[in-house]
Amino acid sequence: MAPLPSSYTPPRTILLFLVALTMVRLAIAGGTGLVFDEAYYRLWGLFPAWGYFDHAPMVAWWVALGHIVAGDTALGTRLLGPVSILIGSLLLWRMAFLLFGRPIANRSVLIFNAMLLPSVGSLVMTPDVPSVFFWGATLWALAELQASQNAKWWLGIGTFVGLDLLSKYSGVFLGLGIVVWLVSDTTQRHWFKHPLPYLGALIAIILFAPVLFWNATHDFVSFAKQLSRTQGEAFEPHFLLDLIGAQWLLMTPIIGAVAFYSFARTVSKLISSPSRPEFLLVAPSLPFVAYLLLHALHDRVNANWPAPLMPAFAMLAAVTVEKIPSRFFKPAALASGYAILTLVFLEIIHPVLPIPAESNPAMLSRGWSELAEQLEDIAHEKGLAWIATASYEHTGGLSFALKERMNVIQINERLRYGFMPVPDPALTAKPALFIMWDHAAEGVLKALAPCVGHAEKIGTVSRKFGEIIIETFSIYQLSDVKITPPIYDRTRDPSVCPL
Repeated sequence: MAPLPSSYTPPRTILLFLVALTMVRLAIAGGTGLVFDEAYYRLWGLFPAWGYFDHAPMVAWWVALGHIVAGDTALGTRLLGPVSILIGSLLLWRMAFLLFGRPIANRSVLIFNAMLLPSVGSLVMTPDVPSVFFWGATLWALAELQASQNAKWWLGIGTFVGLDLLSKYSGVFLGLGIVVWLVSDTTQRHWFKHPLPYLGALIAIILFAPVLFWNATHDFVSFAKQLSRTQGEAFEPHFLLDLIGAQWLLMTPIIGAVAFYSFARTVSKLISSPSRPEFLLVAPSLPFVAYLLLHALHDRVNANWPAPLMPAFAMLAAVTVEKIPSRFFKPAALASGYAILTLVFLEIIHPVLPIPAESNPAMLSRGWSELAEQLEDIAHEKGLAWIATASYEHTGGLSFALKERMNVIQINERLRYGFMPVPDPALTAKPALFIMWDHAAEGVLKALAPCVGHAEKIGTVSRKFGEIIIETFSIYQLSDVKITPPIYDRTRDPSVCPL
């Protein structure tokens, strides 16, 4: 394939649209509270490290960079999300241009930004955000390699794969997918005889090596936690329908239907025509798609897991939409996608839809500040020195809401916080205010009994949005609480007090 001009850039209308959409995302990111997951990752960003119990470390580094620019705020925690989808959209345009030309490149960017998973997902700082970016950047580098046949692109490919591994361990499927592409596409097999692909693989391994070392020195707890999700004995294929239905809706119905059709059609033609441009989108995705489908036969696939596939699905949808002769269908696909996206944005800004509060994702960020103020008042009234928790959700949410006012310390699962300084014994020796979901509080305190000298229930509180109760908590006064150091031992149950 002859190289295409490198000076081609998206049209001004696309650039202006992306900038405007980025401003909207940044405004929402800075104007709404953190959900508990990203509030937990905010703690990581305060103490960047090479490894964490839950995930690879990239999300912590992105949070830390955002804090340098915008401070320890909601915007600072989320800053690189909207920025990354802006840059990622430009890389997506370039990739689509190399593979299919300008019209499909324009449509790919518009479709990608209409999809809920990347577009709304970029507002919530989780490990998926950098993973989507680096997975997409890898596909772009592969397109540049295919178009130019310049072996130096393998160095960039290896770098992006390594960075994706530092984002989520699912990046290993991307590396396998590149091998699938090389083996299956006869026009690319010559790279097996060239040294630079192997050097690129070495770069990826070197970038990931510190995480390997961290796990090796911490009983491989992070790898074990993630691998535990792959286990399952029961055959429950209904989860497969859940996976397909959720992704169809998250891509928005018309776009999702076209994307699934295009993906299936391309897979069916791989054997007969493996050098089609679409193959570069499908082949690197196949190992990950296969894993998700197999996982869904025995357990639920979280809606966010397939997020790295969205750049490829957006481009596949654009290819198919461009071929549909109907004048109505093309604008309808985008119009419906952006109508749904706008509705979701408005719901995030001010929830109004008739969805039960406990089931409405827009409520995840609501009421934390008011709850924190209520707990702070109770603690001062009762002479309690700190807030004790037994879940990372409450630890993250309250830590952000009470920063620099009260310490929030989780009693159990101490291996989640090995990256932080050990809590001050002089503080934890004082009485604490304990908070837990009302329905689970008694059972949790029973498991924590070895670490708690005395527990006395003092009431209930609720996290609210206006007069709407989102969730209710029991609160207790604790004394003689023992905070143990993190114990990195895969044989232990981290939810139980280890004493």
